Amino acid sequence: MEIPVHMNIPVRSEEEQMEFYSQCLSRYKRAAQSSGIEKFYYDIAGTTVCLHFAGKALVPYLTPALEHLTVPPPENSDPDFVIYVWDSESTNVQMVPPPCDTIHFTDRGDIWGFNSKRIKTAFHWSEFSVNVMDLQTREAVYWIKTPKNLPYWTTSSPFRTLFHWWMEKNNCQLLHAAAVGTQDGAVLITGKGGMGKSTTALTCLHEGLFYTADDYLIVKKDPDPQVFSLYSTAKLNRGEVSSFNKFEKCLGKPVDKDQEKDVLYLYPAFKNQIMNKMPLRAILIPNVKQQDSTGFAKASYWRVYRAMSFSTMSQLPGVGSHTHSYLQELCRKLPIFNIELGQDFEKIPQAIAGYLRDPKQFSVDQKKKRDESEKPLVSVIIPVYNGEKFIRQAIENVVSQQYPALEIIVVEDGSTDNTSEIIESLHYDIRHFKKENSGPSAARNWGIKDASGKYIAFLDVDDLWPENNLFLLVNELEENEEIDIVRGHAQLFKNSKENDKELLGNPAESYPYYIGAGLYRRSVFNIAGLFDRTLWFGEDTDWYYRAREKKLNVKWLEEVTLYVRRHGENMTEGKSILELNKLKTFKKILDRDRKRNTEKKNH
Repeated sequence: MEIPVHMNIPVRSEEEQMEFYSQCLSRYKRAAQSSGIEKFYYDIAGTTVCLHFAGKALVPYLTPALEHLTVPPPENSDPDFVIYVWDSESTNVQMVPPPCDTIHFTDRGDIWGFNSKRIKTAFHWSEFSVNVMDLQTREAVYWIKTPKNLPYWTTSSPFRTLFHWWMEKNNCQLLHAAAVGTQDGAVLITGKGGMGKSTTALTCLHEGLFYTADDYLIVKKDPDPQVFSLYSTAKLNRGEVSSFNKFEKCLGKPVDKDQEKDVLYLYPAFKNQIMNKMPLRAILIPNVKQQDSTGFAKASYWRVYRAMSFSTMSQLPGVGSHTHSYLQELCRKLPIFNIELGQDFEKIPQAIAGYLRDPKQFSVDQKKKRDESEKPLVSVIIPVYNGEKFIRQAIENVVSQQYPALEIIVVEDGSTDNTSEIIESLHYDIRHFKKENSGPSAARNWGIKDASGKYIAFLDVDDLWPENNLFLLVNELEENEEIDIVRGHAQLFKNSKENDKELLGNPAESYPYYIGAGLYRRSVFNIAGLFDRTLWFGEDTDWYYRAREKKLNVKWLEEVTLYVRRHGENMTEGKSILELNKLKTFKKILDRDRKRNTEKKNH
């Protein structure tokens, strides 16, 4: 029996991935032969990068944001990194067929099953681009079908994925943040949209401070933290440019009439203030205050880390535990503060300049920061379908664990109620995906493929975790490297009239395979496969039996690690054995047994 592709997505061999890269490069060469080559050279974080365009069609779209980094061709050496760029529309050369099914693609751009250490591959739906890189030869291919549909975030920050991989190779990191400063150094300003990051950076530029970036930049943590410019662009909400009279001449033409943000092209108008490289002195997270003046206050390490990492790890293919560790170490090396933004914008640059002049403000309790920062990243996946009654409590239950290194992924499986509105009203960092209704297995798989954490946990929307549950499970896996999965018992409950938990039954006798009762190393889903999306019920039993067949090591704890709510509307409520897929599940187990026995006899 063939294992369905949605359960066990095949891992492509190094040779297969190298062959795909070679095919892409061959198509570029064919396009360049017919359309000619345009070359552009840039100094990016101390490395020379060359863009080879097949023809001129993409040049006006993908070079303006990099113009401030332009350098002449190296005289006696090759560039450090080459990107071969082409489109099918202008060159009339088609891209090779996709090397996998679309179900393998993730929202972030990763391709599930493409795990080569040498070849990096990503596909981005929004711009319909293929990005593929050979780390050994230091060459990459970037392809799009047509420039007509490029979104504004691509033209304002082109080649972001390829630069991300190149910077990782050079012990640097792309980061979603802003950076401004003076001759005394720069501050990194981080935070999600709407917190004042862009306004602060552009106010400082407007009032004469040095500027490195507003959106994406490059940081290097060793030996001393530095920040490098990547794009000379900035983004403002539509219409806000009128508040900055100096920027009106920098306003780019919208690529779409419904474009959410205006894009400013700051070079060459501000070429004397745009700094390609600056030493980093501190990390700031903005808070808007109802006061005139701007000041500074001590900030929580984990609040700053989460603000800095959320967008970065949500948008860049290939991020993971190594990215988490890099950003943790950067935070440990620098002072971290809240910048309390006053209503008098002109005083913000003065406050930052004054802050940079005072070295006494740069003291860091390194031991305290090291102690509080050494936690592995956990991705918590919450599948939800019409969960308006429970979604707020489920997310707040995850947050109440007070586990600091957390990535919350909510996969909404075609809800028709107010679930979306409730999620979007919550003031937490949540990666919120929406998809057509295809069942809990498909929703969990979506979350797994987009997760960044070293460990993965699941929580159904109507269930809850006990207090300190994540700390307990993480400690077990951190202290026992031979364990693949750690889990405890599930305790059934229902809400009493007082809204307390009325416990039902003996947890030691409860169903043993509740997914939410465990914590999983990310690697187990490469070994046992994903959840079987053809099973809307019984998928947990099926997965655990496959894990057993693959000899994954499961540690069973005596503790209760999941509260399962019974409320009369559970998906399994009133279902027959047939509806719960028990017969189908056990048939799959038997089929796999027969297949293994047949293979043994044949060998």
